[in-house]
Amino acid sequence: MVAVTVVTPLDLSRRPDGLITRLVALADAIAAADWQLVVGHADSNSVHDNWLKAEFDNKAGIELASIKVRKGVANLARLRNVAVEKAANSILLFLDADIHPDVALFRRLAEQASDGLPLAMAPCVYLSDAGTQFLSDGGKLEEIVESALSFEPKYVMHWAMPSSVMALSTEDYRAIGGFDERYEGHGYEDLDFMLRFALTKGMVEESPDLLVDRTYRAPLLSEGFRSALSPICMDNLLEGNVALHLFHGKDKEEPYHRRREDNASVFQEHFSYLNDCTGPSVGAPQLVAEFYGACERLGKDPSDFFALFDARPRNMLKRNLL
Repeated sequence: MVAVTVVTPLDLSRRPDGLITRLVALADAIAAADWQLVVGHADSNSVHDNWLKAEFDNKAGIELASIKVRKGVANLARLRNVAVEKAANSILLFLDADIHPDVALFRRLAEQASDGLPLAMAPCVYLSDAGTQFLSDGGKLEEIVESALSFEPKYVMHWAMPSSVMALSTEDYRAIGGFDERYEGHGYEDLDFMLRFALTKGMVEESPDLLVDRTYRAPLLSEGFRSALSPICMDNLLEGNVALHLFHGKDKEEPYHRRREDNASVFQEHFSYLNDCTGPSVGAPQLVAEFYGACERLGKDPSDFFALFDARPRNMLKRNLL
């Protein structure tokens, strides 16, 4: 049995009630697996923060790594780093409190990392409100994935490939210096970590194309660093080892989300040396080739996954349901 420390950051300045509910469910699942859960907690001394500390400070199986913060934007990289300082096990599993606590999936990722895979990663499906309710009512992961791969948009908003649901050795995490704490608020600290790790381990070749930062609708048609990193979770995609991100509302005007543009600039600066590299292109055609190669290797029918080439906007998918 692999000994695992699960690491999750928590900032209760946003959606405190919902996040606490989901953290409790995650804590119960991790405790049942006899693993360690460490929460990197942004403590602003709110009512919810104080409740959290009173509830979990002495609860078996879960540890709080609380750092005092002023009201504002939490540093998720810092929260993850301080949480790892309390890690007692050789395998780390990173995920957010909004991830459905699928211990079977978590165990598969941990075993992959323990068996020598440098970075084990699950593709992540972001559920719609209807998809989250379906899961809450007893719906199964397999039904959600099957529905999405059948071009049915009801339960799924989008797929994240690569994703920050990942397992790796504590030793390797420390060797690359953890998460870069220059990133504030929402975005890029996880992508920075993945790309640094993949480059260090030779999982990705240096190329100027890695600086291409373009979001995608169809995950198998992504470009730039997203395309280069996606093969890390390709086998898990084809084998059905998929994480589910539970729905929550989003206010893009919150400071937390407005920081994305600044973080994108930090990312470009950090990896600017890639402009001088002469490595191969890492655009969409390479990812498509990786997909077909993985299907052949694992004995999967590529046509079962053609929905992941569908780049239509979600509003068009919804209209087709009417």
